[in-house]
Order: sequence, then C-alpha cells, then structure tokens
Amino acid sequence: MLCIMQIDNNELAIRQNELDRAGHKKEAYEMKMEFLRQVRESGDHCPCKEACPHHGNCFECVTIHRGHRDHLPMCMWDMINERLHALSLLTEGSLMEYEKKCAGCAGCTGDCG
Repeated sequence: MLCIMQIDNNELAIRQNELDRAGHKKEAYEMKMEFLRQVRESGDHCPCKEACPHHGNCFECVTIHRGHRDHLPMCMWDMINERLHALSLLTEGSLMEYEKKCAGCAGCTGDCG
C-alpha cells in the first residue's frame, strides 16, 4: 500500500531549495533526487479532476499549458492563489471588492468603477 505524499510545501523540497540557495549544490542535488524518487514511488498525485489523457504526466500537462497559455494546470492553483492573496494584502485585501466593481466589462481596462 502506498502512502499519500505531500508534494506542496514538502519539507524535503523546501530544505533542498534552501541548500541550493546557500551554495551547497551537491547536497541540494542529492536531496532533490530523493524528493523526486519519493514522488515517483508515491503513485498518482495529480489533483486535476478532469478526465484527461495527460493526467499524472506533469511533463505533458505543463508543456500543453505553456503552449496554449490560457490558464495554469490545477496543481499550480494553490501556489498562485497563495501568492496572489499575499499581494492583495498590500492593498488591504481589496482585490475582491475591485473584482465586484469591475466585473469583466467588454474591453475592460481595469479602470472602471
């Protein structure tokens, strides 16, 4: 039985990134490879709910999304939303009010209201 692995905010991946930034390239590389090994062995970790022939194949999925540049893969939504939320706090969290005020008018430049 495979256990469910936490990929987002994974302690091993975070530590690997810290080591890489500190210049410990060899140790960071070994830790990155261990993280990837664990991901591969953990089974299906794709959060997408769509019945898609690319489900679980990150290379194909990300390549296709990069190609059409229409939206991001579902697996990246939490990370992007987390960062957008943090940025919206710079304007006192007023992004939702702005979105209500400017509800996607045709040809919208974002300055209506």
